[in-house]
Amino acid sequence: MLLGTGCSTTPPSPPEDKTGAAVAPAEPAAAQPAATAPVSTVVSATTKSEAPKTADKPAVKPAVKPPVVIPPKLQATAPATPTLALDTLEQRLKDTPAIGVFTKLTLKNQVDDLLDRFRAYYEGRGGLTIAQLRQHYDQLLAKVHGLLKDGDPLLASAVVNSREAIWGVLTDPAKFAKL
Repeated sequence: MLLGTGCSTTPPSPPEDKTGAAVAPAEPAAAQPAATAPVSTVVSATTKSEAPKTADKPAVKPAVKPPVVIPPKLQATAPATPTLALDTLEQRLKDTPAIGVFTKLTLKNQVDDLLDRFRAYYEGRGGLTIAQLRQHYDQLLAKVHGLLKDGDPLLASAVVNSREAIWGVLTDPAKFAKL
């Protein structure tokens, strides 16, 4: 290639200061192309001891960072609380020491009342809507959760996680008939 045509493959020499060390151009980092070489490879006249501390770092950081991959061992250390079936929930409520005997009897009566309301709903009597049944259901589970959260937090968490699964059983006439 000819030398005066502007098609040179060697980079231009950087300007030097009074000591003879290379000086970085005054352009901002964003104006430089993304594929620039590190300063330490462009400035070959300086030695490692004379180079600034940032000489080993690239002049421009990549615009897109690679995603951080967390190994499975480090992800969640606490096991997820599974959802409970109705019969499992009933047995765990009977066994928990977080609720007293009389409170357990009161809860059992309230659950039986809710189930009677669902039976009446499916038989077309009782005059309740599904929205009203949901409200009664949510109130009962909120009460159960409130009773358990301090004395048996694992069961309280399981109740919360099972909320929609239990509701699905109650609102499915075929599943409800098997209770």
